[in-house]
Formats: sequence, structure tokens, C-alpha cells
Amino acid sequence: MKRIIIYIITAVACLVLSTFGFLHFKKNPKLTVTAGKETMQAETIKIVAASTLATVKTETAKSASALDATLKEKAIKAGSTKLVLSTNTHSKTKAVDANPTKKVLTTPTLAAKNEPKDIAPKKVTIKNITLKKVSFEQLPGWNKSGVKNSLAAFQESCKVFLKKKPTHPVGSQLIKLKAKDWLPACNEAVTINTTTEASAKTFFEKWFYPLELVKRKPIRGIFTGYYMPLVKGNLTKTKQYNVPIYGLPKHLPWNSQRTHSYTRQAIDQGALNKQAPVIAWIHSPVERLFLEIEGSGVIRLASGKKLYLGYAGENGARNTPVASVLIKNGVMNKHTASKNAIKRYFQNHPSKVDNILHQNKSFVFFENLKKPVALGVQDITLTPGYSLAIDKKWIPLGSPLWLSTKKPLSQNNELKDFQRLMIAQDTGGAIRGLMRGDVYWGSGKQASFLGENMKNEGRYWLFLPKHIFDKLTNLGRMVG
Repeated sequence: MKRIIIYIITAVACLVLSTFGFLHFKKNPKLTVTAGKETMQAETIKIVAASTLATVKTETAKSASALDATLKEKAIKAGSTKLVLSTNTHSKTKAVDANPTKKVLTTPTLAAKNEPKDIAPKKVTIKNITLKKVSFEQLPGWNKSGVKNSLAAFQESCKVFLKKKPTHPVGSQLIKLKAKDWLPACNEAVTINTTTEASAKTFFEKWFYPLELVKRKPIRGIFTGYYMPLVKGNLTKTKQYNVPIYGLPKHLPWNSQRTHSYTRQAIDQGALNKQAPVIAWIHSPVERLFLEIEGSGVIRLASGKKLYLGYAGENGARNTPVASVLIKNGVMNKHTASKNAIKRYFQNHPSKVDNILHQNKSFVFFENLKKPVALGVQDITLTPGYSLAIDKKWIPLGSPLWLSTKKPLSQNNELKDFQRLMIAQDTGGAIRGLMRGDVYWGSGKQASFLGENMKNEGRYWLFLPKHIFDKLTNLGRMVG
């Protein structure tokens, strides 16, 4: 019985539609019909359905579906490719493909093809570390901070990625990436010549997700600063300048762990004599240690000439921070063990210098850069205030990181919020851990102040391109 009622309603609806179609045809005898690639003029019936269907009760939804299928079937038999449904001649129309077996091919623009899609889950867990997607508005200070200089620093890292083979690994132990994973974002980044704060912010918001790093709760860590220290020196050994700055040895025996038997103590006792080039001589093993910690520096000769040092390599021995030795011996605590405090201690206790320094078996070799720049581990010029040294075990080099910590304002322990988009472009022997960073401040008086006195708790959010984060769901366990 119900089926009979449905058929009756369908028949009445068809009759009403046909009547309206005929009246409309009399007023509009010529309509444009698109069929495949050809456009022809024909006398076409434009079906005005919405006003009529509005009178049909919701109980006849199945009848409406049957009517729709019937109309499509008729259109296919008539050779038509599209039906146009409209409530009036001025409304926006919706084109419906009447031939479901025919595919309509479109050619997307390059921008549309590379447009990042927001399809990633909220959380991904890899090796017990959860990467939790957050909004840009949740980043402390994002709305009031500029990122123009951050984009300039990121462009330098992009140049490195674009030169590498697409399959070259550039990730961390936590996040496995290849150079090709950075290409979509980097291809756009390097084409941006004229940058404003607004356009730079738009770029990062378009291509990246900010990711909070979580174990059982959000992770916090310690953030310090480093700089390019200026040290007096000489090209030849003298009574005053008798501590060598070594270049990388070329013919040392390496074992399977890529280390050799020459520790800091062995080197101080002459193990590298005539086996490694000496770039220059300085006056203090403590100053050399801090050159090693910074990974770069400037040696000013008596003539006024400057030698710019860059990190070349190390002996591979485990790094034991001098600060940890002094803390273990009860000389300082973790709050007072600043670079200035360590230097003052050694100045007041010169007889203890060798014994304490030799507990750190790690030793760093340098190269003469021959230009006034500091190079990071990516072999690109570091950007003062925007390049960050990280632990590459956890953080992929080249990644943007939103940092929220504090920096010193004066010697009176005044602190100011420091919230900025940094780029992971360097590493350091003392920079270890998932949430650990060292801000590069450049050279000069202010840089040395910040480099020697910055040591505060904070956190960062890792920026990864949207499509990379989506891929991580295949590497980790999706939890949200």
C-alpha cells in the first residue's frame, strides 16, 4: 500500500514539474547546453524544482530520491551531460554530472597542488614522546612577535635541503626525515624576496603545525646562550701565548666507534705534536675550553688582524661539562655555575685548572674560516638571536622552534621574557636532551653578556610541515 502511495505522489510530482517546465520553455525558447567539449544552442527545458519540492512533506524523502534517479536516467538517455537545478533564473546554480561513468578532468594550478592540507590528527606518539598539535594562538607571544628575521634564517637552511639528494636523511633519531620532505615549504620560502612581518607569519601558518612535546606532561628544559668570543693570540708560540688551537688531524688512527686514544690530557701532554696543524696560540687553556664550548671564536693578533674560527670536528670522547665537575665537587650549584663564575673560580685557583679540565676528555678542533662569520653544523652562517643549537638526536636540523624562555637584562639578575621563532642550525657538546637549547648571540659586548649570563628554564614547540606531521602517523602510534 505504501509503495502505491509513493508511486502516486511521484506521478503527481512529475506532472507538476512537466507543466512548470513547459511554461518556462515558452518564456525561454533558447538556452545554452554544454555537452562534452562542444557548446551548442538548443531548445532546452530548465527544470525548476525547488519551489515545487518545498511543498512535498518530509515523509516523501524516498520518493524525491526516486524522482532524482529517474530524472538522471532520462537525461542520460537523451544524451545530456548535465542537469541544472535552480529556484529562479538569478540564483546560483549547481551543476550535477548526469553521466556517472564520465570523469571530468581538471588541471590544478601549481599552488593548489602544493597547498598543505589540514588532515593530520591531533597527537602522534613516537618512542614514548607525544607530538601534540596546537594552534598558533596557543603559542605564548606569537601574536605580538615578529618572524621576518626567522624566515630569513630558515631560508638559509632551505638552501641546504635543496642542494641535497631528495633521499638524503636530514631528520633526527626521533623523527626520520629526508631532504625531499622539506621541499614543498622550502621551494616557496626561497622564492620570497620582499618580506614583511605579515607575509612571513602567513608563510609559517600556511605550511607548519606547532607541536608541543609531551611525555606525561609538557616538557621543560634549560636554555643558555653562546657567542663568538674574542681572544688575543699569536701565530707563533711565545712565553705568553703557549696554548695551541688545533686544526683537525688528518692521519689519526680511528677505532670502530670513530674515536681515538687522544684525550684532552694526552693532547695537552703533546700527543698531537706534528700530527695536527696549529692555527694560532692563545694564553689560557680555560679560554680554549670556552672556545670549544662556543664552537667558534675570533683570535685577534697583535697586528690587529682577526682570525675567525669555526668548528671542524672533535676527538669523539664523551663530553663531561666542567660545570658538572664543579657542582659534583661542591664548588657551585646548578643555579650559580655560570660561565663568568667558572672563569672567576679558575682565576682564583690556577693550580686546579688542569686537574678539573682533564676530567672532560672531549676535545674540539677548529678551522680558519677566513671570513667574519660563524658557521653552524649545517655549514651555513648563523643568524645572531635566531639560530639555536639543539640536540640533533631529538630535533631535526633546520626545523623552526617557537622558544619561550627568559633572557638577562643586566648583571642585577633582571630577566625579560624571550619569545621568538628560532631555527635549529647548530649543535654543541653540552647541548643534550629533548628540551635543551643554546641561543647564538653573535659577537661583541652585548653578545658576550648574553652568552655568558643566559641560563633559564623554558620550552619550545617544534614546527613541522603539515604533510610531514601527517606522515608521522605511519611511524608512531596515533592517539587522538
